[in-house]
Amino acid sequence: MKAAFFYAPRDIRVADVPDAEPGPGQALLDVTAVGICGSDLHTYLYGDVGGVKAKEPITLGHEAAGIVVAAGPGSDLRPGQRVAIDPATPCGVCERCQEGDPHLCLNLAFMGLYPYQGALRERMIYPAHLCVPVPDSITDIGAAMLEPLGVALHASRLAQIQIGEDVAVLGCGAIGLLIIRLARLAGARRIFAADRYPWRLNQAAAYGADEVINIDEADVIAEVMRATDKRGVDVAIEAAWAAETTGQCVEMARHGGRVIIVGIPVEDFLTFRASAARRKELLIRPSRRMKHTYPAAIALATGGQVDLDGLASHQYALEQTRQAFETAALYEDGVVRAIILPNAHRGS
Repeated sequence: MKAAFFYAPRDIRVADVPDAEPGPGQALLDVTAVGICGSDLHTYLYGDVGGVKAKEPITLGHEAAGIVVAAGPGSDLRPGQRVAIDPATPCGVCERCQEGDPHLCLNLAFMGLYPYQGALRERMIYPAHLCVPVPDSITDIGAAMLEPLGVALHASRLAQIQIGEDVAVLGCGAIGLLIIRLARLAGARRIFAADRYPWRLNQAAAYGADEVINIDEADVIAEVMRATDKRGVDVAIEAAWAAETTGQCVEMARHGGRVIIVGIPVEDFLTFRASAARRKELLIRPSRRMKHTYPAAIALATGGQVDLDGLASHQYALEQTRQAFETAALYEDGVVRAIILPNAHRGS
């Protein structure tokens, strides 16, 4: 079978790798769809994400779906079953796992993050209990996008958005767009969305934003404060890469408001005015991945409340992996989410 390996910044190569058979508690999957996340782009561009460096060739990709080819002993999966792949394997025994926070596991293994191999390959072996069956009403691409929807759900739950509250979302990539949609479903009064790419702002409006702000054309803080009569928003959510966006969220949040940090800045640090955060007594909370979100994400997708396929602006074969990463990294051709279909040549 073939797999796409990251070797160095902007160097991805497709190579043959041996097949394997599933062991006890494992499943062999045909990988049907893989989304390119912002964290994948960190590794692709810099060889590092959040301080984790890729020290040898590795397959990236953690937003993924597949079809069960075979299941080892101890698995309830059956051949032909379509699944979404939960990319995180918690240890189950550390303090955080025991307290019900597996996303904060002290020994977490995360697919596609060095040294753990990711989903950009035709077939993969994976723990069966982390393969989540999906109904036929969810497409292969939609099944892969359940992972970013889970990330957006977790951030939205931390934000505790209430009916009638004002919300600002800075960064309108796939996760930012999903947060906007969830804020609308939660009953937000006004939703402000900020980005620099017009096509992403257009999609933000389609997903529920009331006012979109192009950061290259206007001061996002001034625009939000003007629209709220200097009060600010109840919740400001950072969903971009940039270090300065957290500071912008602090400035536009109301006194006693909440700031949720979802994006991973390239610089690996955040900056904001301490005096503003202190005087407003803000709750500033980073969000990490997701926690027990697949059932709710599947319900939202099957109920038609969230359009996951609408995020997939570009689709590529496995042999086009480097082209897909370049398009996503350069924000070319109106890209929102680039999707790789590792078995497209098989007609799956």
